[in-house]
Amino acid sequence: MSEENNTVSFFTKHKTAIIATAVCLGAAVTSAYTIYNNKKSDVPSSSDNSIKKKKKKENQKLKKQQEKEAIISTHSIDKYGLKFIPNSTAVDITGLSEQERKQKAAKIKLDANALFKENQFKDAILYYTWAIQLYPDEVYYSNRSVCYLKLNQLEKAVKDCTSALEKKPMYPKCLLRRANCYESLGKYEDAVFDLSCLVLMEYEPQTVQALLEKNQDLASDEAMTESIKNQPHVLANFSDIASFFSTLTSLKKNAKIIDDKNLNEVIDLLYGETAEDISKCDELISSYVENDGKKMSNFSDAVKCYIYAIASSLTFFKVLPQLSMEYIEKSLSYEKNAFNLVMFALINSENSPSSKDASELFNEAIDIDQSDASALYHKAQFLAMVDETQLKAISNLFIQVLEIDETFVFAEIQLCLLAYKQNPESQDYMTRFSSLIRKYPDNAQVRVCYAEVLAMKPENINEAVAQLESVLSNTKISGLEKVGAMVLRVHTYLSDPQTAMGDLAFANTLLKDAYDLDKTNYKVLNCIGQVKLQNPATVNEGLELLTKAIDYTQGPLEKKQLIRLVQMSRLQFKLIQHPTWGPLFIETTQRAM
Repeated sequence: MSEENNTVSFFTKHKTAIIATAVCLGAAVTSAYTIYNNKKSDVPSSSDNSIKKKKKKENQKLKKQQEKEAIISTHSIDKYGLKFIPNSTAVDITGLSEQERKQKAAKIKLDANALFKENQFKDAILYYTWAIQLYPDEVYYSNRSVCYLKLNQLEKAVKDCTSALEKKPMYPKCLLRRANCYESLGKYEDAVFDLSCLVLMEYEPQTVQALLEKNQDLASDEAMTESIKNQPHVLANFSDIASFFSTLTSLKKNAKIIDDKNLNEVIDLLYGETAEDISKCDELISSYVENDGKKMSNFSDAVKCYIYAIASSLTFFKVLPQLSMEYIEKSLSYEKNAFNLVMFALINSENSPSSKDASELFNEAIDIDQSDASALYHKAQFLAMVDETQLKAISNLFIQVLEIDETFVFAEIQLCLLAYKQNPESQDYMTRFSSLIRKYPDNAQVRVCYAEVLAMKPENINEAVAQLESVLSNTKISGLEKVGAMVLRVHTYLSDPQTAMGDLAFANTLLKDAYDLDKTNYKVLNCIGQVKLQNPATVNEGLELLTKAIDYTQGPLEKKQLIRLVQMSRLQFKLIQHPTWGPLFIETTQRAM
């Protein structure tokens, strides 16, 4: 029944109540009008408001005048041979030489110090202000900033520290004080800048380093919270999505068995070779599930089951866990299969406080179809993420995957990686990967994973490059599958000491190709951004790309790493541009190399 028909039915059944309500509402409106008229005379007119504002302004002016008079009457500056400017608390410096102003300021500062020691901070501020009016020395600004800090007037303390630092940039006490103020104000990146300057000065290394790390963490935590809050709920990182669905080996086969043209179209797009194919799949799926699946009214339960499960998985990639859960529960209401149970387990594992609970959900997926290796594979992957100490148990699960399906290449890749993790110095992982490459010469994942491991050791870089070049030149591998190889190849190119930063044509060409294939891939955006950072003229463009990469990053660890990279890049750029800290930063960096 349509929403309109429901509404008509409701009004028909409750006609009397609605009429009664309407009468009551009319009475209420009439009563309100009467009350409004009765009270209307009590509402102040615009002219009354204007008079009140004027009166308030006059009172404030009078209060300031009284404060001035109180200061003038209680604080004599005659003993310094000075007079106030008429109707002001400011010192009259007319006719005084620079030397005279300097000497008188020094005397006033001594009295200000005495007031400070007696905790008379407001009066001390007044005296430091007179000293500044006479001779704006950085010490006077610094001392006054301490008074403001004692009174918890942090913004004023920052302003005075800044004034002192403009006169003397290498003023460690002011830098530290301003950093502490910035931290209290929640301006963590500003605090990091000041503390970084202190690190360059090698001032109180242990104290400053601890504060620096604390504020870096606070800055990245704040940015992380903001990023999660503003996370764009769109499909991104299509090469990763394609890789994920390729691990669900039975989905395509079992869905095709149903032999439904609508479901076949969805599956063909989902397993297409381009980001556009996956986007079209998402659009089609969204059209099916909207309006509570109205468009699927004539679909079989088996088709609806798969449509809702695929909708759940794509929605999950959009970082919409609640909606994803609604879709997967809808899918399970039609029937249970290995695919929707795996998705149910994966979604629950994101929020489950217990790895045991998640494992039980994976077990249900495994039990329902013991010929489907993907459920067992994802259980092993889940355990590898939550408890790396169970390497033997995890290895056994991957072996069981291969016992079910000997062509499940992803399980073999994981066994190679586990061999490396257990003994990086052994040649076992290299033997395993080499054997796997001979078995699957046209599989991009095998070669890219092997190249990632090889690239960790400088002596293996050439072999890593050879594996990546094999992927890039292989016409049997789709463009979307090559994105990871493109990014890693650029990293190996840039990490080569012989690569000149001015000679980036090769890297730029590869990155352009990768971007054209997957415009929302955070690894691609990150890589392009880092290349842009190498050129002072494109630093801002690079930072924008890195910020965009953060938006499209869904993994918390990767997101935080990118946030820290952006913050550190901004910091370095700011330091390099500074006339005082730039040369010192470059010198320190070169010395550390």
